[in-house]
Formats: sequence, C-alpha cells, structure tokens
Amino acid sequence: MLYADFDADREYLINKFRKPVFEEGTGVSQEDIVSHILEFADSLIAEDLPKPVVKARCFERVCQQMYIDVNPHDDFPGFGCFDRKKRPLAPLLGRWNAEIDTTVNKECAQICAARNQAGLHMIWKDFDHSVPDWDAMLELGYPGLLERLKKFRAGHEKNGTLTPAVAAHFDGMELTVNALLDHLQKLIDFARSHHAGNPRIEREIACLEQLRRGAPQDFYQVLMLIYIHFYYCEHIDHFQVRSLGGNLDVLLLPYYERDLKEGRYTLEDIREFLSCFLMQWGSIDNYWGHPFYLGGTAEDGSTLYNELTYIILDVFDELHIPTPKIQLKIAGNTPQKLLDTAFRMIRDGHSSLVFVSDENIRKVMRGYGFSETEARTCDIRGCYEFVPRASGNTTGAGHANFMKIFELIFNDGTDPVTNYKVKDVPVLKLDEIKSFDDFFKSYLHYLDEILETIMRCADGNEATLHEINPSPLYSVTILNSLKTGRDAFSNGNVYNNSAILLCGIASAVDALMAVKRFVFEKKEITLQQFKEILKNNWQNAEELRSKILRDKNKFGNGIGEVDFYAHILAHYAGRKINSRPNARGGFYRASGHCARQFILLGGKTGATPDGRLAGEEFSKNLSPAMGMDRNGVTALVKSVCTMNAFDLPGDFPLDVMMHPATVQGEEGLAALRGLLYTYFAKGGIAIHFNIFDAETLKEAQKNPEKYANLQIRVCGWNVRFVELAKAEQDAYIKRAENVAE
Repeated sequence: MLYADFDADREYLINKFRKPVFEEGTGVSQEDIVSHILEFADSLIAEDLPKPVVKARCFERVCQQMYIDVNPHDDFPGFGCFDRKKRPLAPLLGRWNAEIDTTVNKECAQICAARNQAGLHMIWKDFDHSVPDWDAMLELGYPGLLERLKKFRAGHEKNGTLTPAVAAHFDGMELTVNALLDHLQKLIDFARSHHAGNPRIEREIACLEQLRRGAPQDFYQVLMLIYIHFYYCEHIDHFQVRSLGGNLDVLLLPYYERDLKEGRYTLEDIREFLSCFLMQWGSIDNYWGHPFYLGGTAEDGSTLYNELTYIILDVFDELHIPTPKIQLKIAGNTPQKLLDTAFRMIRDGHSSLVFVSDENIRKVMRGYGFSETEARTCDIRGCYEFVPRASGNTTGAGHANFMKIFELIFNDGTDPVTNYKVKDVPVLKLDEIKSFDDFFKSYLHYLDEILETIMRCADGNEATLHEINPSPLYSVTILNSLKTGRDAFSNGNVYNNSAILLCGIASAVDALMAVKRFVFEKKEITLQQFKEILKNNWQNAEELRSKILRDKNKFGNGIGEVDFYAHILAHYAGRKINSRPNARGGFYRASGHCARQFILLGGKTGATPDGRLAGEEFSKNLSPAMGMDRNGVTALVKSVCTMNAFDLPGDFPLDVMMHPATVQGEEGLAALRGLLYTYFAKGGIAIHFNIFDAETLKEAQKNPEKYANLQIRVCGWNVRFVELAKAEQDAYIKRAENVAE
C-alpha cells in the first residue's frame, strides 16, 4: 500500500465538497468570483470580442482566482468553485440567455414561460447531457488535443472556411485548454510549497505534471484526468459530464494490467485509488448522481466484463455511498457471476445500479439508422440514455405533461389556476362529449397540441445554444466539431438530436380507465359531475374516489384492455416525435424517462380522474402509479412491454420494487435473473430495483438518524431515503405496502 489507510481519509473526503476548507492565500471565494464576473466580462465585450472568446477568458479568470487545495488525505486536488448552484459563469450565461429570449427567441420564450407556469409541459435549454470523447482524451491528453485543434484550424484557413465564427470557436477552445493547463501548474506549485516530501503528494505532483505534458500513462493518471475534466467542465465551463470515463472498466483495463505487470502499483493501491476517486462524487452528492457504465460486447461477440469490473463493484459496495450511479450493459454473453454480484449489492441495499439491454439498444439504434459499431459501442449517459460514442449529443428539450390534458378537457382548454387558454384545438366541449371515443379523441388532440408546441419552442430555444453557452472543453474532444468548425454541443456533432420526455403515461392510462369505466360503462357519474368533483379536489366524494382507487383496471397489472391504451399513447407520441427534424441538424426522439418532472409537473396539475389529488406526483418513467401494481412483478413487466422501445428510442426505463423476502438466497438471485431476462426478452431496455418492505421505510421515516444510509432509487438516480421530502417518502411507502412477500 502506497499511503495511509483509506479509512483515515474518509472523513476528509466526505466533507471535501460539503464543508470545504481552503487556505486564504490561494484565491478568493466562489461568491466573490460570481459577484465580479459580469464586470470582467463587460470589459471584454467592450473590446468587441466574440462570445466564445469572452467565455474562455472568463474561464481563465476563474481558474486564476478560485481557491485551491492539495491535501495529504486525498489523491485528487480541491477546487474553490465547489457549489454547483453558484457556478461562476452563471451570471454571464444568464445574461446571454435573457438577451436571446428578448430578441430573436422572444415569441418562443413567452410561450414557454406561460405554458410552463400552467404546467402543460416543462421546456428549457438543456446544457446537461454531454459525454466527451474519452478515447481521444486518453490517447492525446490536453496537449495533444491542442495540437490536433491547431492542425484543423490551419486546414480551415487553407480551405477558406475559417470564417470569423469558426475562428472564434477555435480561439475559445485554445484559450480554455491553455487556461486549464496553467491552472494545473498552479496546483503543482501549491503542492510543492506546502507538502514537499510527502510521498502521496509527490505522486500527485508527478501525475499532474504528466497531464500537463501529455496523455496519461498509468491507472492513477487516467482517474485524475477523468476527475479534473469533470470538474473544469461541470463546475466552471457550465456543462455536465454525463459519463465519468464512459465504459470505465474497459477504459481502465489496459492501464490496470500494465501497472500490475510492471510493478508500478499493487492491487491494494488500485483499490485505494478507486476508493478515493469514487468518494469525490460521494462528497459532491448532487441529487441526480454521476454515472459511468460497465461491460458491453466486443466486436467478436464476447463479453467486455473483466477482472477490473468486479474490483470496481466491490470497492463501490464497500463505500456504501449513493453515487456514482453505475449502468451495467447486459447481453446473452454476460457472466452469471456479474449478475449475481450486482443483485447481491442491490439486495443488500445498494440501489445505485441499473441494468440496460445491450441487445435491445442495438436493435433500436440500428432501426434508426445507426451503424453496427455505433450501436455496439454506444455510450450510456445520464440516467439510461444511449448515444453514439464521440459523435452524438442529445439534449432534453422538454417534458410533456400527460396528466394536464384532463384539466384541459374538463375545463374546455383552460388551465383553472393560471387561466391559460389552449386555442385552436379541434375538440368537443365537455358538454358535447357523448362517448368515451369522443373523450379519448379529445385527449389525443390536446396531446398533439402539447407535443407540437414543445417541438416548435424547442426549435427556437436550440437554434441559439452556441450563442448562450459555447462548449469549448466538450468541443475540443469531438472530432466532427473540429472538422466542421461548429460547437459540438449545439450543432457540431455527427448526431445532434433532441429528446422529448413523456411524463405520467401510466397515470394517464389509469385516469382514462376511470372515465371509461365510471362515466361511460357504469354510468355512476356524468362528466359535468366529475368536473365539479375534480374542481373541489375530491372533497365530499370520498366513496367514489375509494372505488376508483380500488378498481382493478390500473396499468401495471397485466390487463390487456388497460395496457392497450398505454401502447396507444406511447405509439401516438412516438409517431409524432420520432425523426422530426430539429433546429440543430438532427432529429427529435421520444423518451419514456421523466426525470423529476413527475413531481414538479404534478405540483402544477389539479385533481385527476384516477383518484389523484391536486399537486400529487404522477407515475414515473414507464412504471405504474405508486401502489397501483397489485398483481405481481410478472404482470408489471407484461404491462410495460406492451409499449414498444422503437416508439420510445430516447430511453425505455422500468422501476421495480420487490419485497426482501422474495429475493433471499440462491433462489432469490435466480428469480431476479429470470425477471431481468424476461423483461429484456420482451423488448425492455433499462430496469432498476428497490428491494425493501414498507415497515422498514416507516421506521426510517420516524427515526431517520438510524437509517442515514438507507438508499432508494428515484427515476434515474439514487438518493438517501431520509433526505426525500415526506410526500415522496409516503409515496414509496404506499407502493411498498402493495408489494407481496
């Protein structure tokens, strides 16, 4: 072992980004940088510098001014801009966004604001879903990326394509990378002046020096490159890195094998490097987590899982932190050992693993025109989304609220809270609807209007992404950005796609079934009476609400008539969205993922016919509404897979909750494997598990101090149960109460 025991460092590491301590002489506070960044930017704008250059110079300014730290308890340096909610360039980018939204994008911005407030959808400009070309970074390092950049710039100059905009793009990248390299030297100088002779710090100095000279040469240096690139990108350059090293076990394997063979590091050293590396994100602890993926399939059809895979999982399991989140590519070649390792971790309360079907991703991607290699080697990024490695960037352009439509139908197109009126939709008024077919047709017409508006507004938003937030640190890694001279995040990738996320599909199906059954089949209530009940948030209608909630016709129970409507909704939305050209030279893709909008849009939606109260959350992803799946997990999988992943190519995720008693022992592992492969055999793409009982969750709610490490999977990320809002905790308890032992 190179250094002191990791356990001695853990307290420092967990507090590194939560309660950071910096030496005063190393820089100024994050708040001070934020408060002065616009003044500095204005001085550059006064020189008539283009936006990519202004942003790059501001990036340089932050690097020069922020606090730094190199600590003997850590293998990775500390940075003063640790608070993502106060990122230093936010005031400048916010101003540029406001300028765009009050000029060239004024109409779309006004539409978005009014309709977002009404809860019809949530539309925004997304800068949070990019993955750099990690292979290029490992091959070239920052100095090599700079040399490659200069060659392409010279080519543009020779070919007459070095326009002022292209020149500004190259200038911004070059300035930013040079500022980063200068900052690495600042870290080196600090380390030498404060900790000279400390063997751990000497190793860190040597590592940083190598990254200033060229490409990483060993296991530790690769981890350092991933860490610093994440930090500079996300916390300063204002772009999330949505896969930490990408295919991490495959990426690291050659360095791991060479380091052990040459005696550079021992296995214990490797494990300590991994522990320290993973703890960086355990300390940052952003709500949505930070991902990387493991495994996959080689060109010859063999598995890419390897010795290092199990070491990474074992180290992560020992740390018992809720993030990073790990995506596992699963295929027929995946070893049973890998599956059992992952399922034991989940069974023991480590919920941050998600399984994705390598083979079904391949089918969907090939069906949309991607090559065999692009499909096989695709990056899994964010929560479970998949994009061609080093050549694709997909934004999350907007979320459609499938539940708001009921308020529109019952109020003749008007949101009852904001009084926003949806106009020019060819639907019947409420008192003209005479059949469920009439009602459902109105639903589809309003859905059509919402989807069309999202895409129209997203076109306005996304045409100017590079003018709001140029992406130098991302673009410099992307070959096509250098070839075209265009910003890689905006329109300089090979594939510049935009996802429309569909929120509340299962809840919408339940609400449709309630109208069909209780209004048109049983005739227990009229639409006008239903309108008044919903207006009053189910007050004085408890008996009817109880009947509806108990009714068996709920999505997630394998009932053909119910699941038929889930298929129709997904297919209808997918048909409208998929392959529609966007404003960045790419296409739109429909997605079954809803992120946190099942809560946020739920808060903007009144009571609905499924028995849901005003402000309550919806169903999330493609899963049933909380507590509505009562016929077991096999029926749940049957319901979800009546939808088709080709209709939802953005992603196709299922959340499964199981009782601990059903997955114990070897038989329990076999049951989990069987469920996984059944879901994949039916066309599913992503699946993750929560395994606990309602009593444990209730006890954790009452005594949170005793359950500080109880993890729970939320949509596409992992959190501590005790940190959820009570309403969210109650929803999980409700669903757990319906999970059979």
